[in-house]
Amino acid sequence: MQRDEDAQLVTRLAGGDETALEPLYEHYGKLVFSLALRIVHDSATAEEVTQEVFVRLWRSAASFAAERGSVQTWLLRITHNLALNEIRRRQSRPVAADHFDWTVEGTLLVDSRQDGDPALAAWLRERAASIQHALAQLPEAQRKAIALAFFGGLSQAEVAAALGEPLGTVKSRIRVGMQRLRDLLLADGIDAHSLEASTYENER
Repeated sequence: MQRDEDAQLVTRLAGGDETALEPLYEHYGKLVFSLALRIVHDSATAEEVTQEVFVRLWRSAASFAAERGSVQTWLLRITHNLALNEIRRRQSRPVAADHFDWTVEGTLLVDSRQDGDPALAAWLRERAASIQHALAQLPEAQRKAIALAFFGGLSQAEVAAALGEPLGTVKSRIRVGMQRLRDLLLADGIDAHSLEASTYENER
């Protein structure tokens, strides 16, 4: 029922009914802020990310496709991408590959504490478990490159520097690995578009 109501609100928003934005914000604002805060670890920045998420929702409502997932999943995916973009902007130096934690549980995607929003916690756990399982099926070289690009928030050039590999080699590993990862996640019922966006949108 909630999923249908959310989809109707987004449809109204896409049609120019700005009043549909308020109930969506009331329902998901705290959830979006909670995820942003877990990633950026700063309340003011998390507030900025939250505002940008709903600006994106308002501007891009027409692009929402209900058959690809719920409004909640869509908003959390946007939040995740925007928060990672903020982390990238803050970075002053690359992450050393030898000191990177390759497990999904060691990344920003999941928080072991149980004091957060239950819906967010469930979404994080489900997503992390699926990604961890899919990553484990990739060759190590592909897994490391994708982990640095996605979980570490590095550009492909920074991944190449961290791994000491040619940029072309790293791009190829990420491209092939992402295709395989996408297939594995889709087979598990997980939308992989946020992974692809986070990995490819910053290729400097």
